[in-house]
Amino acid sequence: MTQKKSFLRGYSMVVHSFLMYWIYGTLIGGGLSVIVAQYCVMTGLDSNLVTSVNTVGGFLSVAMTFLIGRWVITKGVRGITAFSCVGTAVGLCVLGNGTGLGIYILWSVVSQGLYNGYSFTATNALIANWFPRKKGWVMGITTAGMMAASFTSVLFITVYSPQIGFTNVCYILAAVIAALGLVSLRWIVDTPEECGLLPDNLPLTRKERQAFGGTGRQDWRARELICSKDGLCYIVGFGLLFIATTGGITAFVPYMQERGYSQVDAVGLMSLTSLFSLVGSFVIGVLDTKLGTKKASLIFATLYVVGYSGAFALTGTERLFLLPLWLAMASGGANANLMASALVSQYGRANYASVWSVLFTGASLIRNLCYLLIGASASLSGTYARVYLFWGVISAFSFVLLALSNFKYRPAPRA
Repeated sequence: MTQKKSFLRGYSMVVHSFLMYWIYGTLIGGGLSVIVAQYCVMTGLDSNLVTSVNTVGGFLSVAMTFLIGRWVITKGVRGITAFSCVGTAVGLCVLGNGTGLGIYILWSVVSQGLYNGYSFTATNALIANWFPRKKGWVMGITTAGMMAASFTSVLFITVYSPQIGFTNVCYILAAVIAALGLVSLRWIVDTPEECGLLPDNLPLTRKERQAFGGTGRQDWRARELICSKDGLCYIVGFGLLFIATTGGITAFVPYMQERGYSQVDAVGLMSLTSLFSLVGSFVIGVLDTKLGTKKASLIFATLYVVGYSGAFALTGTERLFLLPLWLAMASGGANANLMASALVSQYGRANYASVWSVLFTGASLIRNLCYLLIGASASLSGTYARVYLFWGVISAFSFVLLALSNFKYRPAPRA
């Protein structure tokens, strides 16, 4: 009797993906507001201006989103993960020695251009290959790495930058990120079939092979994806939720400081919300698996509408505004896994990277307005509270668009 092979290698992909989202949370998610604040302290720049120029970096880096998707299709996940981590580490060292706005814009381009190489595009493709049946709740675990950053690396930046200097903090983080990138060259295996294993450690039935798209990639043209109703609903619907996700956590620290909290206390509260988010991300992932990606996405959008709008309505209260804000942020990591899970459901595991490189690029174009909207809204209204009202409004639009979309698998027109 043939002994069943161990699936430990497959579970290690979950750990690796969690760490990659931890890097994202450190540099692009919750850590961004802290990095902006520390860089402004070091250079004397205005924080609203620096936050706004992240939009410039985001738009300039959109081409990288498409190119990284092409890399994953042709060469797999391993090489781009290592390259992106090392490139990000080099950029972080440059940022730590920056003296003006130009260096920060360069960092914004590098960091936002490469995050798809270690997190969203690459690691989601990895999970889709290894766990097509359980992609929802597994991605709920991996994307929780974004929230874990709040009470680890983000807290480290906040506490130690005044003590050892922002430059040295950048060096330490760069060393950790580069090490993870180099280890990835030996750690990552793109598909379970490469090491004699099976997706989810179980044979795929004929029905499942059809639903997950098998292992053969189909030819989806960019025009067919972008011009379809479901493609447009995905780009705009998830793009708006992406704005609310990134913007909610990016504006959190200055919003709390506006309420009278110190930066350390604000980061502490963000860390507390991240503990809720760890659970929330997993719960949304379970709902994805049990109820389907569409229902889970609509529940997620509803939490944003209620949470962010409620936080604005209760802003004048002493602490009551935190309750709806926590409601929204408790599910914050779910956007990343739902965006990926939706495309696996609609186009199959083998087509994920090619379709993602097109549709996620479109959603990223919308998401990149986030930083401009934060800076402009805060400057014009004089308060970060209105920023959260705006997140609630656009989440309502997102709900409508996702409700109109079909999340079922479909073959390519020429398949």
